Amino acid sequence: MYTGPGHNSQLTRCLRLNALALAFSLSHTIVDISLFASGPELSEAASAAIVAVACAVYGWWGRSMAQAVRDGRTGLESLPVLGGVWAVAHGASFVLTPLTEYAADVIHFGSLLFGLWAAHATWRVWRASRVVAAASR
Repeated sequence: MYTGPGHNSQLTRCLRLNALALAFSLSHTIVDISLFASGPELSEAASAAIVAVACAVYGWWGRSMAQAVRDGRTGLESLPVLGGVWAVAHGASFVLTPLTEYAADVIHFGSLLFGLWAAHATWRVWRASRVVAAASR
């Protein structure tokens, strides 16, 4: 585990950005579930599946962040996937939303911005810890 100068501040920044990405993505999911997954046009099984997938993803995200806090390395591998793919998938859906819905725009752009930023920050921390670990062998 790399614990050199700047590692703790980089890890803290990475985890804060992941928390912001998670918050924007979760707010997007809550709005979507309340608007689309609870109507009569979806079956109960489909609504339950959507909620189950969302719970699994956010549980995985929280567990990965907790593991990264615990030892500074474990869990970092999955955080770029969650920030870069899941949150960006939410943010990229802004093209389907009319620009007159300001709250939706903030959620979409926030998810896109913080998802990419969190993925990049996590990748930098993960790469730095791998380089130092390889050099110390």
